[in-house]
Amino acid sequence: MQNTANSSKRLGRSFQSRLALVVGVVWSAYTLAYLSHFFFYLGIVLYPLTHRAVSAGLICILTLLIIPWRKSNPPYGLKWYEWFPILVVAVGCGYIALHTNQLIAEGRLTAHPWEMVLAVLFFLSVIEATRRTTGWILAGLVIAAFFYAVHSDRFPGFLRSTGFPYSMALGWMFLSGEGVWGMVLGVVAEIVAGFIIFGGFLRAVGASKFFNDLALALAGYMRGGAAKAAVIASTFFGTISGSIAANVATTGQITIPLMKSTGYRPDYAGAVEATASTGGMFMPPIMGATAFLIAEFLQISYWNVCVAAFLPGVAYYATLLLQVDLQAAKIGLKGLPREQLPSIGETLKEGWQYLLPFALLIFLLGVMRYSAQTSIMYTLAALVVVSSFNKKSRLTFKSLIEALDNSAKGMMSIIPLCTAIGILVGAVEITGSGTKFTSQILIISGGNLFLLLLMTAAAAFILGMGMTTVSVYILTVVLLAPALVRAGVEPIAAHLFLFYFGCLSFITPPVAVAAYIAAGISGGSPWVTGFRAVRLGFAAFLVPWAFVFNPGILMIGSSLTVLLTSFFVILGSMSIGVAFEGYFLKLLKVWEKIMMALGGFLVFFPSPGARALGLGILLLLTIKQILQKRREGILTNTKNSQRTVF
Repeated sequence: MQNTANSSKRLGRSFQSRLALVVGVVWSAYTLAYLSHFFFYLGIVLYPLTHRAVSAGLICILTLLIIPWRKSNPPYGLKWYEWFPILVVAVGCGYIALHTNQLIAEGRLTAHPWEMVLAVLFFLSVIEATRRTTGWILAGLVIAAFFYAVHSDRFPGFLRSTGFPYSMALGWMFLSGEGVWGMVLGVVAEIVAGFIIFGGFLRAVGASKFFNDLALALAGYMRGGAAKAAVIASTFFGTISGSIAANVATTGQITIPLMKSTGYRPDYAGAVEATASTGGMFMPPIMGATAFLIAEFLQISYWNVCVAAFLPGVAYYATLLLQVDLQAAKIGLKGLPREQLPSIGETLKEGWQYLLPFALLIFLLGVMRYSAQTSIMYTLAALVVVSSFNKKSRLTFKSLIEALDNSAKGMMSIIPLCTAIGILVGAVEITGSGTKFTSQILIISGGNLFLLLLMTAAAAFILGMGMTTVSVYILTVVLLAPALVRAGVEPIAAHLFLFYFGCLSFITPPVAVAAYIAAGISGGSPWVTGFRAVRLGFAAFLVPWAFVFNPGILMIGSSLTVLLTSFFVILGSMSIGVAFEGYFLKLLKVWEKIMMALGGFLVFFPSPGARALGLGILLLLTIKQILQKRREGILTNTKNSQRTVF
């Protein structure tokens, strides 16, 4: 009997794993067909609402199949009752997909009783899928938002609205093109999905090894080369993956042990990886898929978003690389021996084909101004073609299935989340609370822009705790961005300001998800790693203020304005980084650290007088360091000469 039971369990696990594989492959294949207009050429018309329902249904089902409802449970071997939410998602999305034409024609916003039951069960199932990927915080927030929409007539002050019957609230959020099927899910299913699939194919054809080798070949021989290579490699993957945690867990397995082997302390090695992976979200061209959401929300071209985000990303990584270099100098680390490093020539010879798709993507988006969907499909096709030039990178049937499956799994932390967030967005829209909330924030700030920015930055940081980057952006933009825009802040500056501060919880204790994952790999203290990451990533706390007060960093203004602003912002950020490391050309004394930080802040401040004073302080400190270094060199040479004489 026991053998029969064990066989039955194994059979169930096998069926579940195979079903998950089929669902993942079907989603990726379907998405590629949709984005390449394959159905259109077959004469099949798919409404956007239909596509969103199909896409959300498949990924939510995949999430419920793979991620157990409790972390202690095994990933496979579902109980009979755990299949119920999977069935509900299939029925709910299937109903919308099959009746899209009718729902659009009717324009009905009031749900029938049986539709209300289906909507409630569907919402609960989607929220459960979201809880499994992001935790209780967002799930609770979504549930609270729905009940707020229904009972908003009972709330006091600016939160008060007319209130809505359950039939209307459920109809608005489930049957219309708003709510769960609105713009948020649309951008993810129609734009972000293509880039996630591109990332899955990149990994399948072996690009991970190429970019790691390229980073080592470019920077490994330098002082602190292992850490610099880690920064470069994490930048490559961070901007594509869309998940800071996944980037740390993936590239950190290689970069953190490498840094430790060259002399970096475990805490420092973990902090470098966490900080570099977080910065991938800020660096174009993909910005963890958030760039497309920004473009959609602001109704501007994707290329304009990339242009605006480029210099802040440079400031972030320039400061990080400088700190890594100074830390290596301070503790006496050298670069890796060249014989242990990959050759740049050999590395490019083996993997040059991986660079061509990126060049094509930038050309299509920036020069040809094609849409993101069209550009990524051409780029993906180019990747498949050029990877076939090398036998090692050529796609096989097994690697193709792996790419399709991994692409779908990459969406599990995004699509269920965005589907559930649609309930929150729907509640804000139907009650009009967004406008009232904006007005209330403006009233509390008393018209003081600095206070308003401080309040929204703190709110974005708190909202971002434990969230994915996509959810961070959506939540902060829906709830906070209108207040900044109404206060006169440039829309692109407001959106990037909130996005930066929303992402900072990934490296800032007590949450610091990226730092904790890195500490698990390095064997260091999670708290020490987190606080060290805050020091390394300080530019992300500072640079967003320039978006508002020095908008030239976002390429806004004349060429001279952009050039001068970028110089002062980057110089200020790097000067504060020097103060944090306590080393420049030689060790800094306490008062020198303070003056270096003060000079950095003054240079950063948008005032000619402050900048002149800051430049003066930094110049005097630099001259002092040069003279001390020179004096020490003369003394060392004198002592060596005396030893030689005697």
